[in-house]
Amino acid sequence: MVPQEAPLTTAIAEPKRPIGPIRPKNRIETIDILRGFALFGVIMANTWGFQSWSLPWTIQFEEVWTGAADHVAMWGITFFVEGRFYRLFSFLFGLGIALQLGRAEQRGAPFFAVYRRRMLVLLLFGLLHVLLRGNEDILSAYAVMGFFLLLFRKFPPRALLVIALICLLSAWVEDAVRDARRYDSLTALPVSEQTVEERERDEATTRTRREEIVRVRLEGTLGDNVAYNMQDFARLMSRESPLEWFGYEEYVMFLLGLYAGRRRIFENIRAHLPVIRKLLWWGLALGVVGMAIGLAVFEEMVAFDPPFQYFTDRVGYLFYLVGLQASSLFYAAAIVLLVQRETWKHRLAPLGAMGRMALTNYLLHTVIHVAIFFGVGLGLYGKVSPVAGVGVTFLMYASMIFLSVWWMGRFRFGPAEWLWRTLTYGKLQPMRLQRA
Repeated sequence: MVPQEAPLTTAIAEPKRPIGPIRPKNRIETIDILRGFALFGVIMANTWGFQSWSLPWTIQFEEVWTGAADHVAMWGITFFVEGRFYRLFSFLFGLGIALQLGRAEQRGAPFFAVYRRRMLVLLLFGLLHVLLRGNEDILSAYAVMGFFLLLFRKFPPRALLVIALICLLSAWVEDAVRDARRYDSLTALPVSEQTVEERERDEATTRTRREEIVRVRLEGTLGDNVAYNMQDFARLMSRESPLEWFGYEEYVMFLLGLYAGRRRIFENIRAHLPVIRKLLWWGLALGVVGMAIGLAVFEEMVAFDPPFQYFTDRVGYLFYLVGLQASSLFYAAAIVLLVQRETWKHRLAPLGAMGRMALTNYLLHTVIHVAIFFGVGLGLYGKVSPVAGVGVTFLMYASMIFLSVWWMGRFRFGPAEWLWRTLTYGKLQPMRLQRA
């Protein structure tokens, strides 16, 4: 799902050569391994979230999954997985764009026409994915944000860091303004009867939507689910602004990936090891502290009076945002450092095969989820406990690694990657590997 990149150094010997798919021998293996690792977190979060988002977290915690093991699993997913791996993919997406730009510049080849087609095809994949999964899609968001990322392609690396910080604060401010509409805390006035009626009406609407989605998922046909997903997506797009939908937060990681590409960190990792080690420890510290404070504030803020509740909510969310971004960078730095050791590089190599066909695996995991949770399959929507979800994730991930290693040993691309490139370049791409 992240555009495939090439080392800038590999393009020097091929000036004026048109842009084309990167050759396997020229790939940066560390990036493929990172992409494969990020897929694990995405599958873990989606296995849990896909069949449980219709219920608030507090209801699940206090009424549905009350066992100690399930509570540990829920807290583990929240503290170590949720929200981090999509951001890691966003980082890799920005990195891939930077490397593609550099590769095109080295060759003196046209870039924007091919890149535009590439993003449009990715947007098509995303919209088709929405029909199957619903509004939780990153492909269409990546395609749209990919166009905006080109606005910053000529900015100095330090300027990219400043813009990333501005985007992070903008996400916080935008969320604060939106939530202010739900609180009477800014004026500290008593809640009016009309406000009570509105809140009761909103709660009733929410309950109705939860009941509807459970009914559609368990009793509806595949066509019913597609129709519901289309309506839900349209409702989401009409209710929220484009910036709110496509997200400032993910854009922070896009810019950091562009920064890493401009600094050529992944083209000469050994020269940047001191920076990566610092990122590891700073990411760990900020991630743990930010998440701990954020979650603690969210847990306790209901005990405060409304005026103070709003401000504690905003403080907690800011720490939570910082913790998410920092944790994602910690994971990235940890994998990069492990890959520098030959033993670990060999152990993690299968993740590279999975990362090379990340788009295929991302779409495949949705198909598997539909087969597990929807009534057209096993009909387990809302019935898989957090602990069982963790087991399902490991089984699914191991199977996909095995399939990816087998496939990439015989073919140049995954099926979805092959279609993506064929539509982008307007001609059939060779699929089978040529044997010596």
